[in-house]
Amino acid sequence: MNKFSIIVLLILVFSACSNKNIKRLSLIQSYEVVTHGHIEPSGLTWWDGGFYTVSDKDNFIYKLVFSDSLIELQPVIEIINDKGTKLDFEGITHDDDNFYLVSETHFQILKISKDGTQQEWLPNSNILKSEGLKVGLFKTKNAFFEGLCIIDKGEFLLAAERQPRGLMTFNSMTNITNAYQVDKPNFNYKEDRLPDFSGLSCDDGMYVLDRNAYIVAELNEVDGQYIEGKGYTYDHIINQKELLYEDMKYGQAEGLVVKGENIYIILDNNKESYKNRDNNNSLFLIMNK
Repeated sequence: MNKFSIIVLLILVFSACSNKNIKRLSLIQSYEVVTHGHIEPSGLTWWDGGFYTVSDKDNFIYKLVFSDSLIELQPVIEIINDKGTKLDFEGITHDDDNFYLVSETHFQILKISKDGTQQEWLPNSNILKSEGLKVGLFKTKNAFFEGLCIIDKGEFLLAAERQPRGLMTFNSMTNITNAYQVDKPNFNYKEDRLPDFSGLSCDDGMYVLDRNAYIVAELNEVDGQYIEGKGYTYDHIINQKELLYEDMKYGQAEGLVVKGENIYIILDNNKESYKNRDNNNSLFLIMNK
């Protein structure tokens, strides 16, 4: 075997190894999410038979109402802004009694009862920000917390977006945190994109939305930290012409729910649709492993 053949073989082996933990998702159905030009979904959770989302542009919890190929966002809870500045919600989850929303601007989690009558900020200090800064997170403006889910009663997992990206656990009963960087890429990126996290799901196993790689990755706990494992790609789905946005330089996926064999993703709509420049509605994808 000559030198050229050996090089080709090594490239093929490396490619096979790098892709063996990636599985292509199958699209079950896509929905257009009517956003009325201003609602930008930035999280997703499933509770009592319905999907809920929040926006980084306003202070509502919305329920997704399905009809044919469209989804209307029905405001179900108006959140009291007791901060005096933009709340900037980027993730949503729940337990048996309450919703929990993560604020990127304020580095806190808002606990709000299902009927919307009670709300409380967790923690009541800046510990999440300070602990993240200690390990080098939050260096880039507008790239702070972007995902939230519940590991166990009172214990949360939060995703720091990018430059560098990372994860943090937070126990709301003890205020114990564990923050660390997860900036080494586990998957390939196109167009010189940077590694980032944009959503978490702890509904049925633990998963992270690796947005700029078009990957949903399993999270595995190793020595007290969570690392990416097997990946599920939706690259071939979101890049179909009928689903494309005009600008695909960066990923738009922001909300994630994984239940059984199905993966649900909601996209931010800060760009116009490729097929209709007058339409900047969001998308909701139902995919199967």
